[in-house]
Amino acid sequence: MTEHLRLIARKLDHLQRMREYLAHSFERSRDIFPATNWQAVSMEQHEMLAAFRIRFSEFQEHLGKAMRAVAIEEEVDVERFGSVLAFMEKLSVLESVDRWKVIREIRNAVNHEYEEDAERLPLFFGEMFKATPELFACHDKLAFFCAEAYGLDRSPNKKQA
Repeated sequence: MTEHLRLIARKLDHLQRMREYLAHSFERSRDIFPATNWQAVSMEQHEMLAAFRIRFSEFQEHLGKAMRAVAIEEEVDVERFGSVLAFMEKLSVLESVDRWKVIREIRNAVNHEYEEDAERLPLFFGEMFKATPELFACHDKLAFFCAEAYGLDRSPNKKQA
């Protein structure tokens, strides 16, 4: 196995661990919505939402890095991330480039407006809850592609040779 394939395998293992943390935060946080009064959300609920927001953001970011690594392995021009996304759409890892961009915009908006615009936060979090299963599906499809194309085992915590 090449060093670059080992890198991809490590990225996939890391994504699996991140996914488990995100899934935990997703389950703990989704009962908070639909929150009708943001000011009535308890401190504990704010902590759960903050963990969810951070884990969602990091998972999407690292999923993008893993997709870039696969594109490099496949000798796709990665200078522009749009080329990586188009390639992932071609592989059916992504449903659409546009949807990935929308999810990224939601992630960026909730991170930048978290303390500034309490009225918009329920909308952002609602969209993140909707997008989480989509990110999990992308992760599954990327892991499946890597298993099929490179022989990387898709099972979590399994070391690659």
